[in-house]
Amino acid sequence: MILTYVFTGLIILISLLVQGHPSFDVLRIAGVKPDLIFIAVIYLSYSFGSFYGEVTGFIGGLLHDVVSLSPLGMLTFPKFAIAFVVGMYGRSLFKSNILTTSLLLFAASIVKGFITLFLCYVFNEASASSVLSIILPEAFYNALLAPPLFFIFDKIFEGELEKEGYR
Repeated sequence: MILTYVFTGLIILISLLVQGHPSFDVLRIAGVKPDLIFIAVIYLSYSFGSFYGEVTGFIGGLLHDVVSLSPLGMLTFPKFAIAFVVGMYGRSLFKSNILTTSLLLFAASIVKGFITLFLCYVFNEASASSVLSIILPEAFYNALLAPPLFFIFDKIFEGELEKEGYR
C-alpha cells in the first residue's frame, strides 16, 4: 500500500505542476486548461474508495488553492465533496469503459464547476457567464482526457488494485 501513496503523491504533484506552471499554457483550448488534479482525484476515488478520494481531494485541492492564489478552500471543497460522492457510488454505478468514464468526468466536472461558481459568488469573484465560457469547456476537456488518463493510471496502479482486491 505504501507504493500506492508514493504514486498518488507523484501524480498529484505532476498534475499540480502542469496545472499551475505557465509553460504548460499550450494545453489551453479556448482559454481553458483541463483540471488534471481533479481528474486524478476522481480516478483515485473511483478506484480506491471514498476515504482515499476524500484525502487526496483535500490535499490536492489545498495545494491547488496555494498555487492558484485563490481563497483557501475554494478549490478544495469541490474536489473533496465530489470525491466523496464518486467514491461512495462510482463502482456500483459505472463500469470501467471509455463512455462511462467520460460521462462520469463530464458530470463531475459540471457539478464541480457549479460548486466553485457558488463559492466564487460568496467571495465576490464570479459572473454568470462563467458557465458557458469556463465550466462547459472544462467539462468537455476533462471528459476527453479521462479515458487515456484513466488507462495510464490503471497501468500505474494495476498491481495495487489487484493486491487490494479492487479488481
